[in-house]
Amino acid sequence: MRLTALATAILAILVMPQDSYFPNGALSDYDRVDSFKARWYSDQLMALEKPSLLEEANTQSRQSYRFVWLRTFHHPVAVRLDIMPDGTGKLTVKIANGAGGYKPGKLIENKSPSITQKQTDKFLEHVKDAGFWELSSYEKTSGCDGAEWIIEGVKDGKYHVLNRWTPGKGPVRELGMALAFELAQLKIPKDELY
Repeated sequence: MRLTALATAILAILVMPQDSYFPNGALSDYDRVDSFKARWYSDQLMALEKPSLLEEANTQSRQSYRFVWLRTFHHPVAVRLDIMPDGTGKLTVKIANGAGGYKPGKLIENKSPSITQKQTDKFLEHVKDAGFWELSSYEKTSGCDGAEWIIEGVKDGKYHVLNRWTPGKGPVRELGMALAFELAQLKIPKDELY
């Protein structure tokens, strides 16, 4: 029996626990806020057809980084960089037609360009300079009508996530900008960059 795309998507939602994308307590120290964010972000990632890096950390030894950009009124964006054994990278860029603060919509962009070793090395320097693996997963800041910036990383079976609300500066913003603009070369109008 063949499943339709809709039936497959529904089955994936029913089978995959919403918290399989993020460890408990990684997004807030309040259980309700943590659960709410995990569900919201997971729904967006499923709509963008992105796998769980948390689950991949248990089964893969390669290094990957992902920026999930959920702007309240603009298209959800996910940019993932997988580091290949030869030092080059494979970038995966996905954008949905919904809004990051509401319903994710359907996938409207899906591309996977290769990244040179020089570009990959430059990004890994950003990761090192930011102290990515030592940073706290979240900060107690929030507001209305902004954007969630989520940076995830997997390396040697270890998973880490950073979540910030509308960062104006700092390592999460720098890493997100590096993935979205230096590597993915997204064309986002200035008034949609928040």
